[in-house]
Amino acid sequence: MKFLDQSSAIALMNQLGSERTPFLFIASFDTTKNIVVPLDEIDPLKIAYDFHGQYDNIADFKETYRFNNGHDYQNIVPIWQIMPPSFSNYQHAFSPLMAALKAKESHLANLTFPTSVKCNLTLPEIFARTTAKYRIFLKDHFCSFSPETFVTIHDGVIATYPMKGTINAALPDAEKQLLENPKELDEHETVAEEAVRDIALVAENAHIRQFRYVDRVERGDGAILQTSSIIEGTLPANFHEQIGDILYRLLPAGSITGSPKQATTEILKQLETYDRGFYSGVAGIYDGQNLDSAVLIRYLEKERRTNLSAAIRAETAEKKPAVSLMQDQEILFHYTFKSGGGITAMSQAESEYDELIEKIYLPIS
Repeated sequence: MKFLDQSSAIALMNQLGSERTPFLFIASFDTTKNIVVPLDEIDPLKIAYDFHGQYDNIADFKETYRFNNGHDYQNIVPIWQIMPPSFSNYQHAFSPLMAALKAKESHLANLTFPTSVKCNLTLPEIFARTTAKYRIFLKDHFCSFSPETFVTIHDGVIATYPMKGTINAALPDAEKQLLENPKELDEHETVAEEAVRDIALVAENAHIRQFRYVDRVERGDGAILQTSSIIEGTLPANFHEQIGDILYRLLPAGSITGSPKQATTEILKQLETYDRGFYSGVAGIYDGQNLDSAVLIRYLEKERRTNLSAAIRAETAEKKPAVSLMQDQEILFHYTFKSGGGITAMSQAESEYDELIEKIYLPIS
């Protein structure tokens, strides 16, 4: 897969937008790796997507991977083993971040960590079996099953939907606890205000249309509740010709960086000891008139180091896709799951660490 630099991606998106040509785009967190491809040129072997049923190439994907040729992949019981960072490692980054927050160098920061995961399903099988508002699979790179919308454009109105605030839905009065938690309210107010400033960069009349509604997100082994808001504005009539410039001006997404965005991003670069890659980047589809996009969270990628069995299995998969997709359950593939959460001066390390782990799940029922 050939990646574009930021300027090339913007130029191609502007060109396709001016032609009203439908396309898909993917941008890494730091926007150094980008994909822009017309929808009719997408190879489902390389990119598969499902945007809440409105845009998808699921049928082509399953046919190409021979999922419908008698292979009972749906009945394989998933093995899901997580090895999260230790609390001491988490606190090593949390403590200096808290010092920066108390010094008002930042008001909100989204601290993230990688977690090693072992699973008996391949990335394409995980994509096929998970359920989420947004699913996207990039061959040899990642699978994301994200609940979070980045921006939509409909009839010239651009809207963003920052998601901040999480609680286990099984807790007593979970929704009440979430909505009345002062730390969660402070965090959400901050990210909503940042989103208004972002939308004002590209649109007129930026405003909060709906503040802090609750979504239920299924995990496969239960559910979590998360709060989001809707911030919108009106784009210029010629936005199609500027669609690349508009979208990249909003990156990175405020919900996965913090506020103020630029200063907080620099702080996080110093504290996060890994490369986010495509995690917390964005992916979207422009249909020639309107646009829908997602923040790439709930994100699983191939681990660079893999055991010999997985390496052999992956090699076999390239040569014999019809056979390889039926997994022997003793074969465990090595992945990296990336997750995090918003930190404010009111945060407690233990609860933030628990939230990071709460988000490491496989939404297969």
